[in-house]
Amino acid sequence: MRSFGPLLTASMLSLSTPAAADTFIRWNQAGYAPGHPVRLVIMSEADLSGEIWTLQLEDGDESEGRIGPSTVGRGPHTPLPFNHEVDFLSGFSKKGSHLFSVAGESAAIQVLDQPYRELLTEPLVHLRMMRSGPNTVPPRRPSHPGDARAHVWIPDGDPDKGRWKPDPLGRTVDVEGGWYDAGDQLKFTLNISYTVFHLLLANELQGVRPLLMYDSGSYIKSGLTPSIDLESYIKSGLAPLLEEAKHGLDWLMKVHPADDLFVIQVGNEDDHNQPLRLPEDDLLDGKRPALCALSRVHLNSAAAALAMGAITWEKLGLPDQASVYGDEAVRLFQRAQQSDTVLTAFERAKTNDFYHDDSLEDQLALAGVTLHRWTGDPAYLEIAIAAAPPASAEPSWKSWHWSANYALSAFDPSAAARLREEADRYLENAEQHGRPWGIPGRYVWGALHRWIEMTIATELAEKVRPRRSGRFLSMNEDSYIKSGLTPLMLDYIFGRNNWGVSFLFSERLPNTVRNIYSPAYGFLGIFPTGALSEGPGNARSHREFMRYFEIADNDPFHRFNTAEGVFFDNSTDFMCQESTINGQADILLLLTLASR
Repeated sequence: MRSFGPLLTASMLSLSTPAAADTFIRWNQAGYAPGHPVRLVIMSEADLSGEIWTLQLEDGDESEGRIGPSTVGRGPHTPLPFNHEVDFLSGFSKKGSHLFSVAGESAAIQVLDQPYRELLTEPLVHLRMMRSGPNTVPPRRPSHPGDARAHVWIPDGDPDKGRWKPDPLGRTVDVEGGWYDAGDQLKFTLNISYTVFHLLLANELQGVRPLLMYDSGSYIKSGLTPSIDLESYIKSGLAPLLEEAKHGLDWLMKVHPADDLFVIQVGNEDDHNQPLRLPEDDLLDGKRPALCALSRVHLNSAAAALAMGAITWEKLGLPDQASVYGDEAVRLFQRAQQSDTVLTAFERAKTNDFYHDDSLEDQLALAGVTLHRWTGDPAYLEIAIAAAPPASAEPSWKSWHWSANYALSAFDPSAAARLREEADRYLENAEQHGRPWGIPGRYVWGALHRWIEMTIATELAEKVRPRRSGRFLSMNEDSYIKSGLTPLMLDYIFGRNNWGVSFLFSERLPNTVRNIYSPAYGFLGIFPTGALSEGPGNARSHREFMRYFEIADNDPFHRFNTAEGVFFDNSTDFMCQESTINGQADILLLLTLASR
């Protein structure tokens, strides 16, 4: 494999290997809001207990203190034997750049009014780069026009076997548009539905004065400084978030072109057997199959997204467009109830199965409750409540339990209880097993995306949970996470982690990752602004795929890996540095919650 990302820069190396070479300060380099908790971790080969730390504020005030005992030793999250935590739990009230120093090392702590506000638009930048079809943005060119006449493929025997064959009737369907899923050029209805729904949930959670304003004029006046061209937004009359969601909604309007056809996927494993290329230069264009099956999982996922689109466009004062989305959502939901449908469908490929989701309850419940919100029909709510999923053990692209239970919580107290149960599980994991970072789950492929979803679930659980002194009911006065997972996970994303890097690609940040697994960015020679890294993965899986990666023995990130968690900022490492459209929705939703 050829590496397309830029080499690790000197500034990045200095962050990972300071002069002392045995002491490393980890902190959130995106910054902290005034009064919010400031937590630093000092990883060291030596015990720093009793060492003096100093804090020099920008206005000249100084203070000092002593480093306490190491809270954890070398372990699943910590590569070095001593890990000291310094917590300013009351935060800093003074804005500015303040210098924390200990053992010859320093950290510039930024205290800003809105540390995440300017970053809020950046996930949309990458999502726009993932567009397929004619509605692309420079320097991308229109891609895969042949998807407008994609050849229908149907299951070859039992859909549960994951095999496919060309439609004997030779039919074609128009599935031009949508988003590419990740570093490849495939499109998946399940993931596009997830992305659309959660983009619109982020919009809804922004409240009556959204941070990404409803109209482009207000957006410009808001003082945000996006790194994207506003021309298309001005033409559409929509804010960036809604314009991007519309791109996905309009594709979902195409996936059920006939009563016996529903598109679950565009492209197949052949995509992975091609040379690295831009989507617009794909030799498979015009030959890509549209895999079609009447899958209830997929029908309901698309219905949920389109119903959310109807609710949103109605609030925008655009009832005609709202009805278009709403009517299609109803049609998909009703089709999913018919006896000739199957539970699910997927492609079984040589390396792995493509998005095999055989659990319907979450998508069905979410579609039902969202259609109830749109239509007011109690029958939809009855179906949703009957189908409601239990508290999840772990969210993912196929486990939308927290989304469904949060949506249902406005109508059903038991859904609120399930959401709180799920949130408490993640809080307990972070409290008992996740120190010093507050990690709420295990290492898996795409662990960071799941941890972000866990954090969102706990934040939304607070909206439906009775409060006591503003703390989680399950946490006592001395709890490590009594202020919640959100500040801990934001710290982790933006530098308070083993490797000291921001997992969001952003040139605004001095410690950003720089090497994405995506041939398009390499060919175009541009920085992948707003892409979310998949972050650390489980070491066992990473070892199994090492033969595909080009990672040098002297890569500085080796030192910060553990026996369980591995990360490399390397453009050949598709386990750590691929970015998914689901992840883009997740990080935007988390930044929305953090910026309110």
